[in-house]
Amino acid sequence: MVHIRYSRLPPVLIAPLGSKPQLVTITLDLLLARGEAISDVVPIHTSLERPETNRSATLLAEEFPRAYPTLRLHPICLCAPDGRPLEDIDTEEGVRESFRVLYREIRAAKQAGRRVHLSITGGRKTLAVFGIVAAQLLFDEGDCAWQLFSSPELIASQALHPGPGQAHLLAVPVLRWSRVSPVLTDLAMSEDPFEAVVRQEALRQADALQLARSFVRLVLTEAERQVVELVVCEGLSDRQVAARLGRSVRTVGHQLSSAYDKAHAHFGVDGVNRHTLMVLLTSYFAFEGRIWGNR
Repeated sequence: MVHIRYSRLPPVLIAPLGSKPQLVTITLDLLLARGEAISDVVPIHTSLERPETNRSATLLAEEFPRAYPTLRLHPICLCAPDGRPLEDIDTEEGVRESFRVLYREIRAAKQAGRRVHLSITGGRKTLAVFGIVAAQLLFDEGDCAWQLFSSPELIASQALHPGPGQAHLLAVPVLRWSRVSPVLTDLAMSEDPFEAVVRQEALRQADALQLARSFVRLVLTEAERQVVELVVCEGLSDRQVAARLGRSVRTVGHQLSSAYDKAHAHFGVDGVNRHTLMVLLTSYFAFEGRIWGNR
C-alpha cells in the first residue's frame, strides 16, 4: 500500500449513533477545537424504525446546517445482506454486517487518502469493539480512535455542545498493522474484513515460523541446537540431555544459558527459560517433523 501524505486532505469522523446524538456533536466539537479540519461526518446507526435512533438522526440532520454549515453529514444505516435495516446488533448476522460496514467506511476513507478519526463512544458496544479491530487493520499514522468523557450534567441536559471543561477526548491506543509489517497492511486492504483477519493471522504465523527457523539454523551453534531440540521436542532435563548427548551436565547448562541469551536478542523476549524456548520453537520443530504426538 502506498502511504499518503495527509497535509492537504481533510479528515473524516466516523462515529456510532445511538440514542444520544450529542455524543457525535460533542466529539466533533472537541476535534474541531484541536484544529482538526474535519469536512465529513459519518454516523453509523441501526434501523430508523427504532424511535430513539430516528430521533437522534433527525436532531443531527437539523443541527448540522446550523452549527456546521460547511461540513457534510453522511449517515449510514446498518443493513443485512438483503438490504433490510438491522433493528439491533444482537445476532451473528448483525455482528458480521456491522463489522463489514465499519471496515468498508474506514477502508474507503483510507483509499481516498483521508485521515480517519473514529469515535468508539455511543451506539452499540459491538460497534466500538469492531471499530478498534478495523482500526488495527487499516489505520496509518495520523489516524486516531477516541473515547469521549463528559460530565453527567452535560449528558443529562441533552445539550448538543459542551461548555468549558464539561468534556474531553482520550486517544485510544491502537496497534497499527502498518507498523508491524507493510505486507500485512497490503493484505488488510482486502474488501472483506474477515478475510483480511484470516490472511493476517496466516502471515503472522509464517513470520513467526521464519523467525524461529533463522534462530535455530543461523543463530545457534550445532551443539546448542542439539541441546535445544531435545529440550523442546522431548522435554528432557539437563541431566537427561547430557546422558543422551554424552556431555557433562555442566556443559549442557552452559549451552542452554547461551541459547537463552541468544533467544533474548533474537526474539526480543525478556527472561528466556526452558518454557520460553518451548513456546517460541515448538511450532518450528513440529513443522520440521521433529515432534510427533503429545509429550
